[in-house]
Amino acid sequence: MRTTVVTVLAFTAALAACKRSHRDAPAPTVAAIAPAPAPTTVATPPEMRSLAGRLAFEAAHRPTGTATVEQVLAAAATAGLTVDEPRQYLALTAAAAYCAGGRTADGVAVAVCEYPDPAAAARGREHVERAFTAIAGRDIVVRGATTITTTAPAGVDATATRRALATALATL
Repeated sequence: MRTTVVTVLAFTAALAACKRSHRDAPAPTVAAIAPAPAPTTVATPPEMRSLAGRLAFEAAHRPTGTATVEQVLAAAATAGLTVDEPRQYLALTAAAAYCAGGRTADGVAVAVCEYPDPAAAARGREHVERAFTAIAGRDIVVRGATTITTTAPAGVDATATRRALATALATL
């Protein structure tokens, strides 16, 4: 670590010497440059060190008081819309606490995410819209602390699917 700091300081001093003109004062010495503070180490819980661990953590720490993935998908099924093979997604991607979903028969991807509160759900929606601007055919519905994201493949009209999901969410 000390060697790296000394090397960086020497490089900085040499760069400053190259940039100064003949009228400038002499370049600062290595001793005159303050060393960078030592990096702080943040302990990472063991469950957060792998994807499987993170997924298990999210599943174990789901928020309460909001429509769950299971409730939304059951309401959608009651409305005649089946999501095939639902599975958990990495909620961290959507700044959520927990997410899961799958695909409808017409190929529309459905992701239901649970958040701790409505404000977090709104922020999560903004995050997804800002971070994933290149994804076409996406729509995000927020109800309370739950979001439903649908992404239709090119050429697929997802209007009926989105209407059924929004109706299902409204019944919860």
